[in-house]
Amino acid sequence: MLKRFIATWLPSADLRRLVIARGLRSVAQGYIMVVFAIYLSQIGFSPWLIGLTIGIGSIVSAILTLMSGILSDRIGRKPFLIAYGILLAFSGFIFGITTVPVILIVTSAFGGIGRSGGAGGQAGPFAPAETAILSEKTTVATRPKVFAVNNVVGTAATAIGSILAGLPELISQVFHISIFRSYQPLFLAIGVIGIITFIILLPITEAGRPETKKIDPPEQKKRNNFDRIWKFSVAGLINGFGLGFIGGILPYWLYLRFGVSPAAIGPVIGIGSLLTAFFSLGAVPLSRRFGDINVISGSRVAAAVFTFSLAFAPTYPIAALLVILRMSSAMSAMPIRQSYTMGIIDADVRGTAAGIGGVSRRLPAAVSPVITGYWLNMSELELPFFASALFMGANAVLYFFWFHKIKPEDTI
Repeated sequence: MLKRFIATWLPSADLRRLVIARGLRSVAQGYIMVVFAIYLSQIGFSPWLIGLTIGIGSIVSAILTLMSGILSDRIGRKPFLIAYGILLAFSGFIFGITTVPVILIVTSAFGGIGRSGGAGGQAGPFAPAETAILSEKTTVATRPKVFAVNNVVGTAATAIGSILAGLPELISQVFHISIFRSYQPLFLAIGVIGIITFIILLPITEAGRPETKKIDPPEQKKRNNFDRIWKFSVAGLINGFGLGFIGGILPYWLYLRFGVSPAAIGPVIGIGSLLTAFFSLGAVPLSRRFGDINVISGSRVAAAVFTFSLAFAPTYPIAALLVILRMSSAMSAMPIRQSYTMGIIDADVRGTAAGIGGVSRRLPAAVSPVITGYWLNMSELELPFFASALFMGANAVLYFFWFHKIKPEDTI
């Protein structure tokens, strides 16, 4: 049964390698998602500096995302995935040997540690290359399944990583060592994961890039591509700005609001990730029945409601439940969105489209964490959630309004 499942949902060896690498990265990102802002606060970063660190990471990540998207359509997607393994290894080892603020900020920005690393184990600023190469190795029929499995593996592995976030506290209590020393093993493990993903992805092959003498596509194709890319980008800009208010700071907010440690936050993120994985598989048949855009927009409306409600949570157990519901509703439709985007964009510009879409989300996400840091300094703990919910809701409306009549089969 397992072999049949793998053959149906991941029909090639290259797809399996990509998904395995995604899973390994997700373990690292699951841990970082929980501890990043809390760790920085424990080694002396102020709330404002934490927000600035996440903001700088988002800016650098946005630039790299655009570059990787455009260049991957010209020189290939594989080199960027290989490069990310090297960057992840480098950043893990740097975080494992120093606490110098400037070094950590630069490493976070370029190496994928923190907000700039991407959610659920995506290839950080090189996610457009990953999305494009996955799409390249699928058909219209298999693409939703492949993206769903990729997301399920990523979110399930994120759950494992988030549970590991409690290890530093345990290590510190048992061995009576400093905060830095207690976090060091897991940061060094991230470096090892980077090396392993580099090795796994080396054998991957990809289709040759289009010849320079290729005849230009019809004018209508160009217009359709441009129209769809800019609409995705505007919707992504609004969503990125909204998610940025709490994306990298949510565990830190729980730490401030309820006084809970990473050991208590990690299992909550883990449960949310597992539920997201379950819902991601269910999103595939739901999209066939109700349509891709209905599933995408509906899940984001639900996420906006849970985000807004989180600001009023009176106790940690209630807040934890809302975090789980928010995570699962916000992320479960991601494979459907990725598959849908690739399905209505011409194959030759998918990397560019993913890059432009990525930068449109990441650049505004560089601004909102700084605003959140300022609000937290002013003890305005509810405002980030109000702002995030507002922009997430606006994104859902725009997605439905612009795309509900366009089917993935309507490729241009």
